[in-house]
Amino acid sequence: MRLSNLVNIGPRLEEMLVTSGVEDVEAFKELGAAKAAYEVKKNYPDTIIRLASLEGALRGTRWHNISALEKENLEDEFLKLCQECY
Repeated sequence: MRLSNLVNIGPRLEEMLVTSGVEDVEAFKELGAAKAAYEVKKNYPDTIIRLASLEGALRGTRWHNISALEKENLEDEFLKLCQECY
């Protein structure tokens, strides 16, 4: 299955994920939303990553169904990854 078959992931985000080494749904599931976003951000630094969209794709739900607390936790995880590498 293509990444763009997942909810919240369109052709452009799929292209960005694949170019960043997240080549398929299995790799995406193994990484999780925050790590996948981090990989995209390394290759596309000016891109705003919608963590809730990626998390929703993993869960099979629209991004707005992710709670505010879960969004905060994702953001914290993402920022921690960014700090570890810079």
